[in-house]
Amino acid sequence: MKKHLFLMVLMFLSCGQVDQEKPENLIGEEKMSDLIFELALFDASKGFVMKGETARIGLNSESFYKYHNIDSLRFAVSNSYYAKQPKAYLRITNAAKIKLEDFEKKMQENQNEKIAIDSIAKKLSPKIIMDE
Repeated sequence: MKKHLFLMVLMFLSCGQVDQEKPENLIGEEKMSDLIFELALFDASKGFVMKGETARIGLNSESFYKYHNIDSLRFAVSNSYYAKQPKAYLRITNAAKIKLEDFEKKMQENQNEKIAIDSIAKKLSPKIIMDE
């Protein structure tokens, strides 16, 4: 019985937040959520082919890191640190998720607006031709 109790206490202690020393060049939580958001968009865009084109958009991770003035090691170390801090990582990923949902909503609104403009243009086109 004592072994089981000891194992349960050990298991509960191991599941807690890890006290790890912060890396020297740690990326802040807000910037990490921005990076995760953009990486999700970056990953989704890899398979995108523009209408009428056959080539895929050529983005690479090097340009992503250069744009944000970071390197892949700094991102990996920061990501690893936050992954061991469940509460912080959850805040970061939830913020990125909200940004993705907002982005999707804006894209849908823009698509609906474009459809409405196209339908108005189609309705007006015959009238314009007839008036000429």
